[in-house]
Amino acid sequence: MEQPTGPPSATAGVDRELPADFANRIATKIIFTNERERDPDVALEKVADTLYRNLAGPTRIRYFVDTTEVLENDSETARFAALCWVAIVLDKQDVPRYEKFVDDILDVMIEDHQKEAKPPFQAEYRRRHFSAYARILGEAFMAMMQINSELYEVASHVFSLLIRKEMEIEQAAKENRQSSGRRIALATDEAKGRKVGKKLFDDLVDYVHDRGEQRTGTLNQQNPNEYVSILADRLRGTRRYVIQDILNSQALLRRKEAEKELGERLAGAEEIILAKDAFKRGINLFWMERQYNFKYLAVEKVRVTIQILAVIVGIVYFLIGYLGIFGMEWWEGVVVTVAMYVFARFFGSRQYFRKFFPDDVSKELEVVVGTFTPTIRKMSKEQLDAFLHRQVRDPGNLNHITLMPDFLKYVFAVIPDRKNVVVEREDIADILQNMEMDIARVLRTAPPGTVAGL
Repeated sequence: MEQPTGPPSATAGVDRELPADFANRIATKIIFTNERERDPDVALEKVADTLYRNLAGPTRIRYFVDTTEVLENDSETARFAALCWVAIVLDKQDVPRYEKFVDDILDVMIEDHQKEAKPPFQAEYRRRHFSAYARILGEAFMAMMQINSELYEVASHVFSLLIRKEMEIEQAAKENRQSSGRRIALATDEAKGRKVGKKLFDDLVDYVHDRGEQRTGTLNQQNPNEYVSILADRLRGTRRYVIQDILNSQALLRRKEAEKELGERLAGAEEIILAKDAFKRGINLFWMERQYNFKYLAVEKVRVTIQILAVIVGIVYFLIGYLGIFGMEWWEGVVVTVAMYVFARFFGSRQYFRKFFPDDVSKELEVVVGTFTPTIRKMSKEQLDAFLHRQVRDPGNLNHITLMPDFLKYVFAVIPDRKNVVVEREDIADILQNMEMDIARVLRTAPPGTVAGL
């Protein structure tokens, strides 16, 4: 039998005491076992046991690939390579140890395919190159179809596992690039000896398709490789189905993670209850802040009027004393003028009128709003809508109910880090609209004089 192709690195890390033709010996034993046993099921059990006892383990797993390659190099023994796969795949349902054996074989084939441990295979009729591992698997699948078309179940199982493994590797590499940066990820791949190229399952389908094409020059001759073409079509169908299933699973996982993350971000019932009183206090302070300018201007008008009147009185008495009208001496007019000046300077000053000015609650309003904005930021649309509905129906807020829409706009205007707010910007308009409708219902039933401004 021919030796397996590829440099020594293809079987690197194997036991040193094993002979150089170890794969040939295992292949010969497989052939003798299948030819000696009359019962095919017994033969498959013995083949699976032989392969597991001799090739299971991290240091020998690559010899399975070499053994199947040895069997496929001869057309008369190619079917035994297919039976090797059939034996370990069919028996894994009764003997779980074979499941890990199959997984390890596929992991090794994917890893060596990425590293190109074996030289690529060149097609006979075309200048096309295929991975040596795509050829090994493809020949095994074609041999299965020659033995019995029902064995496509085995081929489909192996092919599906191969697709899922490579898709997982691709997804892990994508996440690695997103987290650590593309340059770092590429440097890591180069350090591991990996080469960026076609996936093994894609190369496998292309190889089987190439083998199934008609290469004769006679148009009327029937294609002897028609069963291979059918196999290629079925592999494509399996590939579409498995990839779509993987994409659906990934989308479902991302949706679950997003829902879990959103659930962790959402405000709890205790936080919403604690925010109720702070929100009510904030509305009251917001009303006081809105009234501040009006009250301030009213007091300022009184203060300025007093100052002007004092100055006018002082000027009038100075003129009366200066002109000697009503018998007043000039110094009496000066005394009154000085008294009016002192009155206007001290009793009409802002320092004296400070006790009459309204309190500026802007700082207190910012503090109160800051106590419940973390809860507002974590509320979903449904939670915020229900929270505001209860605030509108609360009798304690009836006096300032008309200020609620403006107060909510103010809260969202001053809320820090607005990008992390759970409620979308488009949903805020719907929430305001619903709140205004609730306010209109409450105002229709409110007694006259209970609402500020009515």
